[in-house]
Amino acid sequence: MQIAPDQIDPDAAKVVQRLRNNDHLAYLVGGCVRDLLLGLKPKDFDVVTSATPNEIKRLFGNSRIIGRRFKLAHVFYGPKIIETATFRANPRELEDENGDGGDAESGDLLIRRDNVFGTPEEDARRRDFTINGLFYDMKTGQVIDHVSGIADLEARLVRTIGDPDIRFREDPIRILRAVKFAARCSLAIEPETYRRMMEHRSEIAKCAQARVSEEFYRLLRAGAAKRSMELLVETELLEILSPELARALRPTPHETQGEAADAEVHDLRRARLWAYLAALDRSTERKPTQPSNALILAALFLPWVRDALDPATRGQGDVGQLVAQALAPAIEQLKPSRRDSELARQILLAFRRREVPKEWRGRDFYEDALRLRELIADAEALDTAIAGRPLAGEAEDGAGVTDDLDAEPGASDLDGRRRRRGRRGRGRLREDDRPGAGASPSPRAAEPAVASGPRSSSGGPHARPAPAVPVDLESLFAAARSLASAAPRPSFLGGGGFGGPWASHD
Repeated sequence: MQIAPDQIDPDAAKVVQRLRNNDHLAYLVGGCVRDLLLGLKPKDFDVVTSATPNEIKRLFGNSRIIGRRFKLAHVFYGPKIIETATFRANPRELEDENGDGGDAESGDLLIRRDNVFGTPEEDARRRDFTINGLFYDMKTGQVIDHVSGIADLEARLVRTIGDPDIRFREDPIRILRAVKFAARCSLAIEPETYRRMMEHRSEIAKCAQARVSEEFYRLLRAGAAKRSMELLVETELLEILSPELARALRPTPHETQGEAADAEVHDLRRARLWAYLAALDRSTERKPTQPSNALILAALFLPWVRDALDPATRGQGDVGQLVAQALAPAIEQLKPSRRDSELARQILLAFRRREVPKEWRGRDFYEDALRLRELIADAEALDTAIAGRPLAGEAEDGAGVTDDLDAEPGASDLDGRRRRRGRRGRGRLREDDRPGAGASPSPRAAEPAVASGPRSSSGGPHARPAPAVPVDLESLFAAARSLASAAPRPSFLGGGGFGGPWASHD
């Protein structure tokens, strides 16, 4: 396995060279070395050095120090970032050597601070997986391997460095990272590593929600969204990340005629989800920028509202409210930022228009709205069975349809300033429309209510209110029997659970 010099980012090479010129050790490290050895194109280049974060900042005026749990420097070259970290030792091992292993004795190995500097070998051994513990010395053109990572790359295995039981307890986010590398690099997971992943997966709840959410987005934005989701289902990790989405992807038996009719709708939504994720991967390969968090959220929950959002759909009442209901589980469980959730809502609502108006060009969701249209067109061109099926309501063409995009200034008002809402309450339930208001809730109370229709200029309602939304959302996410996975198993998942796809690797 060799790395050609012309495959290395020139700005990363500048960082390494300046550090070396100032008497510091410096190597390329981690994912960029792994990907280059596998013949893949790295999404970014990271550097590891003997220089401390403050020394790095003094050498590079175009840098800043980030992080608290793990301090490092970002060196900026335009929009590009070269992440530059200092060699570190494993803080837990240092505590054990000093006889201060209170957390370990209590069974809690979670690393909360990781700023103990060390040697290159200590740094390699404190990393998560062998395939990520490789250094590349640009001066000699050699790969430095302290952890047998090259052997695992040749065997195409994801294996923890050291005892997987300890490594996953130190940082349960590593469980999601194992899935990411298996999906993105088409690798198998070493059997003991996989067994410990499953044993400690519930400990992901110990991690900060922001880290969990960001790792979920990384799974879906790196060009392997479909494979990552398949693995999350296979390993049942999706139950932890988003129980509602997991239930939506779980097959449900249907025996009665009504259940069979529901299953047809669910199968369509499920097929759309897999198709949109595959289209997202193709878009990631074509475009220089990775999909945003908001676009990922919009693509994930589009299948439930695809037909209601179709420009040819008429008389469906408050579409903005329907979209808000569709995104509710993601907001509840994945806890995206307020900005991301609002942008996802506006990206979806923009599809309601036959074209994205050019006067929206300055809005934050404009480019993502165009990209979502490309994803839908790409997916539905390959499989016409999942194409949109516009809904026809009883209202006149265009009547009763609100999406509140024109009433709002766009996502740019979500950067901490007070949002400037229209005063007519578009997209909101009236007090007497809320589930449980005035009467006991019905079993279908979780379905999105529909506003009673637009009001005349005098403030009174039209004589004929807009009809209820005829889309069967089945409580949308609370019941979430939709999307039960009937898609064929990908070849890299093998034939079953643990002992099947992973242990069969030779």
